[in-house]
Amino acid sequence: MKNLKFILFLCTTAILLSCGDIDNTPPYLLSIANIAGTYEISSLEGEENETATTNSGAVVTVFTSKIIADSFDDVSFTLNSNGTYSATGAYRLVITETPNSGTTTTDNAIVTFDSSGTYSINNATNTIIFTPSNDDFVEGLFEVITFNQNVVTITQKDVEIEGRITTTSTIRMGLIRK
Repeated sequence: MKNLKFILFLCTTAILLSCGDIDNTPPYLLSIANIAGTYEISSLEGEENETATTNSGAVVTVFTSKIIADSFDDVSFTLNSNGTYSATGAYRLVITETPNSGTTTTDNAIVTFDSSGTYSINNATNTIIFTPSNDDFVEGLFEVITFNQNVVTITQKDVEIEGRITTTSTIRMGLIRK
């Protein structure tokens, strides 16, 4: 009976130890070679907040805008292995502005773009810098949020201060490899 309990104990221990959730797959390294390819835009959204500082030092929201893009039409975003990119296509942009006082408004616009330029990657900071040579569809420093063989999600935050007015913008774009 002792041997049976001991064997049962060993089997139970072996089963528990073998059911670990250890993933030995190395992380997908952010590099020009790994990111090079042609992508579809799966999502594009953003937000912009404008605040003003009063004479007393209080910060007041002037307006907030929400931006959502959809209806991506023949969009192609290509990152080449030589550090260049091109992006062409069109999408519908829906902008909802909410002022501090007043009525919320929603506008729609069709955005057509034909952009190209260069990009560089810094895998230590998990960022990509896009430098357009024409059209500014993507421009500046983007943080890479998600990166694997099929999906890239990037975000950009920008703060502009002019006198007492501060404008904070955030853009998030999702890409799926074709």
